[in-house]
Amino acid sequence: MMATLEWATLAVCCAAFLLRAPDAVRGRNRTVFGILFLGTLCSVLAVSELYEIVDGVLGGRKLTSLILRYLVFATVLLVGLRLTRGLAAARAHTLIAGGIGRWVLGLSCLAVTVTFFLMGTYTSPDGLQGLAGGERNAALESYFAAAGRTYPVYVSLVLMPPLLAAVRSRLPRLVRAGALLVLLGAFFAVMTFPASFAPETWGGAQHFVNYSAALGYVVGLVVFWFSGLISNKSSNGNATLRKDRG
Repeated sequence: MMATLEWATLAVCCAAFLLRAPDAVRGRNRTVFGILFLGTLCSVLAVSELYEIVDGVLGGRKLTSLILRYLVFATVLLVGLRLTRGLAAARAHTLIAGGIGRWVLGLSCLAVTVTFFLMGTYTSPDGLQGLAGGERNAALESYFAAAGRTYPVYVSLVLMPPLLAAVRSRLPRLVRAGALLVLLGAFFAVMTFPASFAPETWGGAQHFVNYSAALGYVVGLVVFWFSGLISNKSSNGNATLRKDRG
């Protein structure tokens, strides 16, 4: 099941990335293209086999895990900024782009970095298995996972009210469908934090929650894009998120 989720998420991200490429070349909505590019990179590193290859190139010290968390933070930041602008959610945009958002992002990066080096994976080529304090590092691994989800949880919580308002609005069906999918992605993203501390026997449920969050966000953005294509053809400017050139 885990392998299926990994490869299915990667396939969806790659398809969305390729679909958006022509518009990006024309200079339209490059922010969304950047989001999908980063999301695809995250999906590549989230596939176990590909992760092992990349981590092997980097020395086999689990450094790829840290890089993946930073990529997720960057992706979530761009998603939050794009959606809050598109939904004209000024307060939510301030909570992400303003001082509070910057503090949350900075502290999340610090927490991820500190817990990573406390585990000692970078000093041991064998990772957690090669450390004397295996139990201690197993516990720290949960905190590392939770730290990597703090910023996505924060942004998802900020996005929920404007997304819910969009779902309940009189906007076109595709826009509301896109908002609903992203809202579901945000919900699952919030659930990833408590899932970080779930017992190992719940591994399947943990992966389901993680990949449901990613798929909800990606597919929702694609639906928003399709609504934009339809809006352009009908010249109805209110049928989608506000457009940008960045």
